[in-house]
Amino acid sequence: MRKAWVVPLLIVVFVIAVSYFVDSGDGVPFSAGSTGEGGVSLLYDTMRHMGCSARMSRRPLNLRTDTDHIYVIVQPRTPHVSTDMAHEMLEWVRMGGRLIYLCNSYPSTVIDRVMGVQGSEIGGFLFYSYGYGKVITGGATQLTNYSLMQNSLYGQLLQNFVAQWNAERTGRIFFAEYYHGFHTSENFVGRLPIVIQLVMAQIVIVAIIAILHLGKRFGNPVEFYEETEREENEYVRALARLYMEVKDYGQESR
Repeated sequence: MRKAWVVPLLIVVFVIAVSYFVDSGDGVPFSAGSTGEGGVSLLYDTMRHMGCSARMSRRPLNLRTDTDHIYVIVQPRTPHVSTDMAHEMLEWVRMGGRLIYLCNSYPSTVIDRVMGVQGSEIGGFLFYSYGYGKVITGGATQLTNYSLMQNSLYGQLLQNFVAQWNAERTGRIFFAEYYHGFHTSENFVGRLPIVIQLVMAQIVIVAIIAILHLGKRFGNPVEFYEETEREENEYVRALARLYMEVKDYGQESR
């Protein structure tokens, strides 16, 4: 019975660890983790099922991002992409990155304004070549789960473009969930790769189990027996009794 609370505790720890690494976001519009009508999980899951190495990212796109990767930003919400952030994204593209920036204000997105050039249009998307990299811009509503269930053509076109890019690279396709409010803590652990974070979470769980196992009692508890308190003059009485016995014995021997 003393161990009955251990299993529920481990379940709670496991749920907390998993919830830290897994995106829920079912009600967040344009999120790759959202299965609602306004999410884009259908596009994300389709890419994964078709062999694309699609992942979700909680980090912003900046100059430290690997240029082998492809980044997909769909209708950024929090924080809004400012002109300075757009310049940094395009500097990453110039160094060889591939960016897909989809926004309902298309074709007047911040990326289009920063580019300052006319892109070539294919199937409702605008294509740009910038330095060693490339940019695709377009609308976001056509890629929601609801829209793709009604007409999947827009999603098929984007999937074809991404597949061509991905075939040229060894990197992954990241859906930037950072711009929907899913942020990774910028501490030491938050900057580690997700695999290492998962390993660390498992180590913590194993450590908790080890502490619980090693901290238990060895055998049944031993009852505590309290000694009887002795009286102050008890030795005097004992000695007097001894003298009396010796006296009586002497009288009997005469």
